[in-house]
Amino acid sequence: MIDSDNSTAGDNSRIGINTSDQEARSFVSRALDFSRQPTKSNSLYVTLTFAQSLDGKIALPNQRLHLSGPQSMQMTHWMRASHDGILVGIGTVLTDDPRLNARLVLPIDQPGHPRPIVLDPRLRFPTDARLLQNNRDNMPWIVTGPQHDRYRRAELEALGAHVVVVDLCDDMGRPRVSDVLKELAQRGIRHLMVEGGAQIIQAFLESQLVDSLVVTIAPALVGSRGVPAVPASDGIQALKIVPRAYEQFGVDVVLAADTDTDTDQRMR
Repeated sequence: MIDSDNSTAGDNSRIGINTSDQEARSFVSRALDFSRQPTKSNSLYVTLTFAQSLDGKIALPNQRLHLSGPQSMQMTHWMRASHDGILVGIGTVLTDDPRLNARLVLPIDQPGHPRPIVLDPRLRFPTDARLLQNNRDNMPWIVTGPQHDRYRRAELEALGAHVVVVDLCDDMGRPRVSDVLKELAQRGIRHLMVEGGAQIIQAFLESQLVDSLVVTIAPALVGSRGVPAVPASDGIQALKIVPRAYEQFGVDVVLAADTDTDTDQRMR
């Protein structure tokens, strides 16, 4: 799921969007249920979302891969606007240079865009990233571990970014998902949208702290070089999901589900 470089808020016709706002917003309202208690000990609601090919791939190694069509991307931007934070990993920033806003459905200078949050254990965040061009009241939060580069931290903070240090890390030096969520909740995030990439998807699935899963399936085959959405991992246990909604947007199909069995919702 990649931000398009050629779109401007309020001019969706330029990229061929035909899906009405009403259709997109209706799907988002059916896909998400913020009234539910967050999973386990979460104090915020986590939506994990990504676009994949028919063969389950989300990217190519160190290369941009456009999978979502314009109609499903418009829906994704309404979903972004429904959350107050959007999180990706540093790999996504380095490869895609995303903007992580809801510009397809909200004027860029209007309140309502989610806070961009980047998980970056070693502070590799580039100083020329487009996220540093955001409005001053919506600059990115960069979540890192205690072993980060102090000089890069000072440089990024001087450019307007806010560096959040999480002391508890896993064996690979990455801040633990549970502690990242606690830190974000303490800073006012209540509804978090997680967009990837692959390592982030894996970490959140392993944590079992995801409340909703929204997957866009594109009619494409990426092949053996592709990066799988859910890589083989001993840490990912079977996850029970309860389907909530599905809909076709353009040529893509979007599926939404809850990640527990506390609801009697069925596919509709």
